[in-house]
Amino acid sequence: MRKVCDELAATALFRGLNHDFFEPFCLMTSIRLVWKGEVLIHEGDVCGYVGIVVEGQLAMQRYTGSGEAFTLGLLGPGDIIGTDLVFGSDHLCPMTIEAVANSKVIVLANDLLKQMVHANQGVEMNFIQVLSDRIRQQHKRISLLSQKSLRQKIAYYLLDLDQEDKNRQSGIPAAASRRKAPMQVRLPASKEVVSRLLAMPRPSFSRELINMEKDGLIRVTGRTIHILSPERLEHDVLENLTN
Repeated sequence: MRKVCDELAATALFRGLNHDFFEPFCLMTSIRLVWKGEVLIHEGDVCGYVGIVVEGQLAMQRYTGSGEAFTLGLLGPGDIIGTDLVFGSDHLCPMTIEAVANSKVIVLANDLLKQMVHANQGVEMNFIQVLSDRIRQQHKRISLLSQKSLRQKIAYYLLDLDQEDKNRQSGIPAAASRRKAPMQVRLPASKEVVSRLLAMPRPSFSRELINMEKDGLIRVTGRTIHILSPERLEHDVLENLTN
């Protein structure tokens, strides 16, 4: 139980709260192991719980009638599944949640979470922040998909990864953060998964990365992308907004 409580305390839903409040609820949670390639939730399933990812990585997928998968987003440690369904009138999951790496997910029943939200203002405010961040991610997703060319999509995505990395490192002393230069980002998953996230075929993604390397914009080392000309990447994105 202590392990589960420690994991919960580190999440956005319960960060900053006294353990004494949610410790009794830990006994009513469970941990689900999801192996790579296993589906945690199928699209259309009734989702009566939220899932808090503590290890691994999962993908939010939509499948066409022909079985083709489109990746809508990636979930890693600290991310929460199903918050938008807790108080909604529709509890059917709008997408398939599939593990792209062996994962561990804390399962918290919706009814239990509702009790916690009503009982503690801190949980309520954290819940609202989680929902707000989820909406912001959706807006970023729309901005990504609105990019017209493959290069503009990739440029937007790489710059966004870099900004997220800067946000995570905002508490690191300036001297330490300078050691990261030149700019580089690491793809959060395989190129196959990232290409689906960008809504483009895997060969097209690889081909455009090669073209961007030839043009001196980036250098690719495995999953690490060195951004050699952030100004030109930003220009490509801004050009889409003005056309």
